[in-house]
Amino acid sequence: MKKILTIIVLLFMVQVANAQSHISKSEYARYNCRFAPKGSNNAEGKLMCPACEKENDDARKKKIADDKAADEASKIKNEKLRAENAIAFKKKQAENAAKNKVTEVYVNMAKTPVADSKKPEPPVKKGPVKLGKDIQLYAGWGMGMFTHNGRTNFFLNENKDTVLKNNNYLEAYAVMGENKNNFPKNIGIVLLKETNKISNGREQNVADIVDLKGKRYFNDNTISTIFHLADDYFVVCKSPTLPEWRSYGNNYTGYENVEIYNLKTKKSITLNKDQGRFVSISIYVGGRKMGEPGLEPFLSRVYINYDEDVYCLNANREMVVKKILKADR
Repeated sequence: MKKILTIIVLLFMVQVANAQSHISKSEYARYNCRFAPKGSNNAEGKLMCPACEKENDDARKKKIADDKAADEASKIKNEKLRAENAIAFKKKQAENAAKNKVTEVYVNMAKTPVADSKKPEPPVKKGPVKLGKDIQLYAGWGMGMFTHNGRTNFFLNENKDTVLKNNNYLEAYAVMGENKNNFPKNIGIVLLKETNKISNGREQNVADIVDLKGKRYFNDNTISTIFHLADDYFVVCKSPTLPEWRSYGNNYTGYENVEIYNLKTKKSITLNKDQGRFVSISIYVGGRKMGEPGLEPFLSRVYINYDEDVYCLNANREMVVKKILKADR
């Protein structure tokens, strides 16, 4: 019994010590304090208790630090994935080269007088690659417009023949390695050397989708980022008068206009702006469980209050959006 009383006294002392840094009871009527009696807290027009405000600010700073740590972790993970994909791509190239290599056969022949020997025939030059109806394009990097060191201005087919090259391309994006998310055939994403100027004087390269002949699909110089989600769905980001922009890892922040565009149906889903300013999106959603069978997440749109829209493909490969509140995350 003495032990129980001792514990109760200690808990009471801790509670009193914690509450002492908050507003005294005589001032509960003026201040919004979490130690106020039930029914008197959270009233509009009250001043925020300084201690409560500090605790809320500490919690906010911790959330920012945790988010930053999560972003850093995702960057490290994606760098590892890039390295693994690069190794897989080189391995695939080596396998194709070995498969297409002509086996050399050595035969011992009797010596022939020099006068009777024939001059070696000149090597046959390889003619231009004929384009078929459906070609899967391969490029220096897959899926989306990530920051990386490789610069490729051409596309390859499955036989590693160059089928499209243009000196006006700064980078080319299509399939790299296995085509897990069904990148469509006969097209590729390019980042052009051409730039567009935005309101603060910064310049960004123009992005577009091209066909096998290099014809641009959108032909819109306000588009600065395009990346593939799955099937015929692409994310198109425009920044015509953008005051602020940054991109890191698989996260894109500060685009004024973002839409999910379906090349097959030519229909788009416009993402809402955050407080009427810009849109922040992330494709780091792999492995998430959405709670519904056949529902696969591909894109996350996070709001300033940490509510989230997750864009998914259902079992019928249709794009649907799931609203996730901060409290449920």
